[in-house]
Amino acid sequence: MSRGEIEVTGQGQSNERMIEEMPYIKEQLSGLRQEISDLQNMNVRYTGKRMHSEVDKTALELRTNRLREIKQELSRMLDRPQDSTVWWEKSRRSSRAVIAK
Repeated sequence: MSRGEIEVTGQGQSNERMIEEMPYIKEQLSGLRQEISDLQNMNVRYTGKRMHSEVDKTALELRTNRLREIKQELSRMLDRPQDSTVWWEKSRRSSRAVIAK
């Protein structure tokens, strides 16, 4: 294993730990993953049809736009704020909500 592979693996473990510590991120990612899967399944059905009505074409455009929005949302999630207290405050609030339940 090369040095670069070790660094990537270490980063992955760090990301997993961060996700475990911030349950709201894990829930959000899970929801987005499900939504992406649903959109992909609908696109497969669309592709399997020979003829497409105007409604079908509009629905495809809406799904394409939603996938683009999801991509942007995921990109924003990767952009950590300069002030790290923003992240940790969200994590604390989420933890308090879970404890309160």
